[in-house]
Parts: sequence; C-alpha cells; structure tokens
Amino acid sequence: MEPPAGDAPLPSSSVIFLGTGCSTVVPDTRCLVTPSAPPCPVCSQSLSLPPDQNPNYRCNNSLLIDYCNDDGAHKYIIIDVGKTFREQVLRWFVHRKIPWINSIILTHDHADAILGLDDIWIIQPSDYKSDFGKFPVYLTQFTMGRIIEGDTDKPFVSSGLEFVPLPVRAIVASYLGGKQKLHIYPTSRDFYLKLSMLMPSFLAAISKSGAGQLDLLILEANSLHGEALDAVKRISPKRALFTGMTHELEHYKENQKLAEWSSRCNTSLLIDYCDDDGTHKYIIIDVGKTFREQVLRWFVHHKIPWVDSIILTHEHADAVLGLDDVWMVQPKGCSNDVCQVPIFLTQFSMDSVASRFPYLVKHKVDEGDEISQVAHLDWRIIEDDIDKPFVSSGLEFVPLPVMHGVGYVCLGFLFGRKARVAYLSDVSRFLPETEYAISKSGGGQLDLLILEANTLHGETLDAVKRISPKRALLIGMRHEFEHYTENKNLAKWSSREGIPVELAHDGLRVFIDL
Repeated sequence: MEPPAGDAPLPSSSVIFLGTGCSTVVPDTRCLVTPSAPPCPVCSQSLSLPPDQNPNYRCNNSLLIDYCNDDGAHKYIIIDVGKTFREQVLRWFVHRKIPWINSIILTHDHADAILGLDDIWIIQPSDYKSDFGKFPVYLTQFTMGRIIEGDTDKPFVSSGLEFVPLPVRAIVASYLGGKQKLHIYPTSRDFYLKLSMLMPSFLAAISKSGAGQLDLLILEANSLHGEALDAVKRISPKRALFTGMTHELEHYKENQKLAEWSSRCNTSLLIDYCDDDGTHKYIIIDVGKTFREQVLRWFVHHKIPWVDSIILTHEHADAVLGLDDVWMVQPKGCSNDVCQVPIFLTQFSMDSVASRFPYLVKHKVDEGDEISQVAHLDWRIIEDDIDKPFVSSGLEFVPLPVMHGVGYVCLGFLFGRKARVAYLSDVSRFLPETEYAISKSGGGQLDLLILEANTLHGETLDAVKRISPKRALLIGMRHEFEHYTENKNLAKWSSREGIPVELAHDGLRVFIDL
C-alpha cells in the first residue's frame, strides 16, 4: 500500500513517475484554443480536473527513484529534467514530500531531458555551509558533469545505486537500476526511432531469455498496440508500465485495451495589438522556461489563438528556454500548414540560442520536417541601440538597453503609437540614455511603465519616481513578496507620490490603445 500524502516515507524503495508524456507533452494548446469538431477528447479532458487528478495531463518523461539503502537512509535519484521539470517539482515533490535530489541522470541532450537543469537549484540538498550542496549529474557526450559511457559493460554508481547504461542509439542512453535488475528505463524520444531498432545487446541485458527476467519494465509507448507490445512480449518482464504517450492516447480507454491485452511563472508579456483595420496581432516578449505553463493557463483563458511574432530581451533561461514549445502557438495556413514566426533578438542572444537549439535555427528544411512538431522560426537580428527601432507585426519597438548584473546588457522595449508603454523585465541599473528616453522630463511621459521589482521600497520606487509615468506595474517579484500585503503598501506610496503603482500578477490583462 502507498502511504497517504504527507506521511514520512516508508523504509523501502519506490519509483515515482514525474512525467509520462512525450517530448511535446499533453495537452496540446491548439486543441484547447481552436478545438476541432469533434474536439480532441484527451486535451479537452486534461483540464477538466486539476492536473494531479487527471492522468491525461502529461509532462515530459521523468522518473524519480526513491532508493532506500540497507541502513534505511533514503536517496533520491532523478532520470531526466526536461522542460516541464518545474511543473513536476511543484506538483509531485510537494505532494510526495520529496525534500531534495541526491543525483541526476540524463538519457540524452534533447529539450525534454535537459531544459529543466536551470531549475534544479530549487531541489538541491543543503549542506548548511555554502547553503547549497553540490550533487552529481551523470550524462554522456557533454562537457560538464560525471561522464559515463553508453556501454552495457560499463555500469556506474549514482547515490549508492548501480546503473547499467542501455544504449538504444548513439544519441540516446537508457538505464537499468537496482542491485537485482529491478528497473529498466528506456526513454528514446527520437521522432523516427522505432522500438524494432532496439540493439541486440540491449535486449540481451533485459530479456527473460537473455540475462534474466525483469521485475519491472518502464518503456516508452510510441504505439501501444504494435511495436511497444511486441517489444514487451520479446522482453517478457513480470510487469510493464508505459510512458511517453502521445496526446491522442486517452488514459482510461487505452488502459482498458491493455487490460484486455494482458499546473508564479517567468516574466513574459503578451501584446494583443489591434491595428487600424481592426486586425489583431499577438506579439510576445520572452518565452522562458515556464512558457508551456503560461500558454496552457493564459492563452486558453484569454482565447489567444497563436503568436505572430516574438521578441527576446536576452539569452538567459527565463527568456529563451520556452523556444522548444513555440510550435504550440504557431499560426497555421502557410507552407507545410505552419507559418514561420519572426523572432527578434540580438546577435549575442542568437549565438547563445544557436548553441542550445541548433535544430530550431537551421535553414534547410529536411525531409519529414513538414510533419514534425518543431517550431518554424524566422530569426531577425536587432541591435541594442535606442536609435535603431524595429517593427514586429506592424508595431514599432525601440530597444532600451539596461544593465542586468555587472557587465551584462539586457533589452527592454518602448512601444505604442498612441499610448507609450515601456517594458523592462530584467534591470539592475538604468543607462542614462534609456532613462532619458522614457522619463517625463526627457523623451516624454509614459502612459504605462512595466518594471522589474528588485526591491520594492528602495531602488525600484526611486526609479519610478524619477521616470514619473502615468501608471506603473511591477513584475519579477521574488517569492517573499506577498501580493496583497505589498499592494497595500504600494497604495500608500502611490497616494503620497501621485503615481499609481501596483504589483502585476500572472494573467493580468490591461486594455490600452496602442
């Protein structure tokens, strides 16, 4: 029996499925914002209940191993930290009372396996000295971490538990864990990889007729009633659990068939720009690591059908790690049924993005790309120069360079023909030319200032007072900023200074004539 949520862990090992979806995860926003007729049952059902109560809501594949060693101590090992890792931590670590992670193992270098690395600090163990203790990351073909080899004859030990690499392909690694070969976790996410391509050494290591019968097989389900079940039959484990299900696989129905056979996000701004002819264009500033959450929560709520263009302020994780999910909000109707989305960024950011997402910046369309779920982006270089504006989806933007830490320039933007709006999401210090361009005593009074709140009652409000906009909304609040309490304090400041200032919140919609 499983202990109730909140109880201390039992003195035994277990595995927890943090995510069982494919690389593009479920639900698909297109099914929710522009539903087909009839609507997709999986995606429409996925939001009918809270995510922790609905198995049709599926994050990227990830497995947590709660390993209880011989002395009763628990070690927590996680396999893969993909782009939905933050969702998984907030949902399942809290629910299962998982205090930290002792080590990480990565199967490969795709977005659905590694883009959560920027968030692992939230579950690092504390050593009470340097505040955060370091822990090992095991991976192949990388320049950081504990290097391992994709070789079944070269096992490694992670947090006291031995793992045997099970290569499926050169770019993919899987793992067999447990002293007595208790668990197998093959997670190939290559779009073209078929289960029939399992290597002979792989099958020999895990099949009943080879090295011995598995107690538990955890296998990606590319197709439930073909290759996946054929592979299970060949391997012949005592028990099998499927992960990596695509969005058309409805949990309850498929389980019935198998029985017969056997969601505060990163800072981001969406501009709904209505031009003179009444046409709406949707422009988004920054697509950070929580972009998928933002789309599922607020695109659906506000009925935003797609994104026409994207602007990036800088190349940090909170601005770019959602690029892999942009395909969810691409407009349809162009070549290959998908329009290219213009994306504006500096050359510095472009170089960084190209190294992280080479498959998103390639110019040649390979055979099969027309059906793959990869964002089609039109990369456009802009300069961090206030005198060099650019036009995105019919609206002019003026770059506003600011300092984001020591020696690092980040961009804010000034936009609007009728009303003047300045957006500054990551700023530690204003450059004189930028402050002049947006201040009442300089380039003209802003109708709306959207500004990062580093410290509410010091530098931030001093800057608001100098700039003197008609209204200010603060973003980028740290976790100790309690919304209602701080807004009460800001109301007092606003009344005293004559400038309305308040904290923004996720999903806030402000109507303004641009």
